[in-house]
Amino acid sequence: MTPYEELPGFEAYVLEESWVLDVTARPTSVVFRMDLVLTPQHPRYLAPEPGNNLSYVDGHLVFDDVTDLEWVAQGAPSATDATGEIDYGHIDTMTWDSGLYELRGDWGEMRVRARTARVVLA
Repeated sequence: MTPYEELPGFEAYVLEESWVLDVTARPTSVVFRMDLVLTPQHPRYLAPEPGNNLSYVDGHLVFDDVTDLEWVAQGAPSATDATGEIDYGHIDTMTWDSGLYELRGDWGEMRVRARTARVVLA
């Protein structure tokens, strides 16, 4: 399996530091709503706000044309941060090979067979 950073379009994101705010699984799609961490190479990167050491932006990790989904170990309950926002932790690992994506984090473990994976920024 190949690390997500080698997927076209994913090289400027740090999923291990990004926050999962919600997960929606529907026929043909899986969507993670996230506070995404950008690397300085991303065109929308801004210097971190006071109190943060990372650059965050609202966005979604989207899997399109899903043909198979296995979501196991659905993880720990959500946490509430200092601002009152609920989160489900990070995507600790995401790997892929030939349309099969494997993800793990506090929210659980998921195997998704999909045509594409992409990031959409708000």
